[in-house]
Amino acid sequence: MDKQQIIRKMKAGLLNRKFSTFNFQFSIIAVIFLVVACGRSRRPGLSDQELFAQQEMADTLRQALMDFDAETYIVPPGIKYTESRAVDPANPPVVFDIANRNLHIKKFDLSDYYTQVRYVKLKHPIPAAEGNSLFDTKPWISFESHERWIISNHNQATFQIKFTNDYIIAGDMSFGVHCYDKEGRFLYTIESNEFPKDFDASKNVMEFAVSDLQGFYGRITTIGNHCLYNIKENNKRMICLYDLTQEKRIMTKFLEGNPLILDNLSFVNYVYEPVEETENFLFTFDLKGDTLCRYPNYNPVLEIRGNRYNSPLSTNIYYYGGRLTIRQAFNDTVYRVASPDRLLPAYVLNFGSYRADVQTFFTGNLSEKFLPLSWKESDRYILFIYTQNRDNRNNRNAGSVKFFYSYYDKQSRQFYHFSEETNIPEDEYFIENPIPDATPFLLSYADIENNQLRVCYSKKRVETLIAHKEFASLSPEQQQKLQTLHTDLEDNEILIMILE
Repeated sequence: MDKQQIIRKMKAGLLNRKFSTFNFQFSIIAVIFLVVACGRSRRPGLSDQELFAQQEMADTLRQALMDFDAETYIVPPGIKYTESRAVDPANPPVVFDIANRNLHIKKFDLSDYYTQVRYVKLKHPIPAAEGNSLFDTKPWISFESHERWIISNHNQATFQIKFTNDYIIAGDMSFGVHCYDKEGRFLYTIESNEFPKDFDASKNVMEFAVSDLQGFYGRITTIGNHCLYNIKENNKRMICLYDLTQEKRIMTKFLEGNPLILDNLSFVNYVYEPVEETENFLFTFDLKGDTLCRYPNYNPVLEIRGNRYNSPLSTNIYYYGGRLTIRQAFNDTVYRVASPDRLLPAYVLNFGSYRADVQTFFTGNLSEKFLPLSWKESDRYILFIYTQNRDNRNNRNAGSVKFFYSYYDKQSRQFYHFSEETNIPEDEYFIENPIPDATPFLLSYADIENNQLRVCYSKKRVETLIAHKEFASLSPEQQQKLQTLHTDLEDNEILIMILE
């Protein structure tokens, strides 16, 4: 297997393995390049705190230069702004001292953060006999090379639910995207995704060829009552901005990649691929598709050694308070995207000697290294899960991967762990729910946004909870609640529990 074959195998986004990302070329004048290169180069082992100090110096030098030559300065072709990642002195990033193994143990209690519960039920417009896309269908995708990939756990291929100001969006690339009101009533279909596909009801598997795909694919992002997503029509791949109130597309552009909506005037495209020689990890661009800013990648380039490579760590990309928040894979800083040319450091994950760099992750021994697994932020806390050693089936079976469940309380500014290490993975970690009339859940089911925690229950998910070993420890009332929920839910329905 040659290098290019390895790279193709290693693409984190399976669809993006076939759909190329933006191919931007930039011409930067020498003076600006010198300032940025001297101010932002990361030496091996350089901490983010040291990098922040360098960054502030670079910003000062660059601003002085810009002020000095303001009348004659010409924006380089292809780029409008110079990026900044400087720390806000009035709001420095919060450091999670994960390297300190004197763990502060405190039970994570939902009643410390939530007091009430409500439920919303969504019914899919497609009959269950034609395909059940509500978290349970396993999509198989066939490529021109006759390879077949199952991507049931890939967050850009499986079912997605997004809450906007006035609507709920739900759907996937197999059955399209649909709009509901906040009470769960079906309103209309945004993208129907009508193309040839085979559904095996007995196995609940949907199979199709990537060449046949028409309609929505990728990640849905929202702001206000607008949503942004990728579409493929007539073998052309575009991005689409959709107005949910007007029930129509308000922009389509022949651009590739998987952009995220930043505001009503600009977008972001995360392009980092650790197995490729990537100069930049992030771009911002406007409605016309013109590049506003680029953010260089400071992660070292992976040295190809042999043929054995593992799936890379995923990035964290989410919205908090309407602001896009990003942590690049293999980077220890969580940034708010404050504007198209400004990344604001919000949190730093200090793994110390437990940190795995890119090369170690792919080719080294991870048995003593900590790896970020899940990061979810609410108004009052951050839920952070990390592992010691790689989380895969072999390590789970051998008991050689350890899971750490932690949270940061924003009010007390304290960092806690639920307990010491455990061998229970997130998709098996059972959460008892003390909120009156609420329902227990597996931690992997939870989606946290601002002041809400949301959990989606399908019929199969409820079956999993009832079969879980912790079911027997529930009160008779909660056991009955789950059993009733299983009976009442239809195959093409989901129930969303919302804690507030």
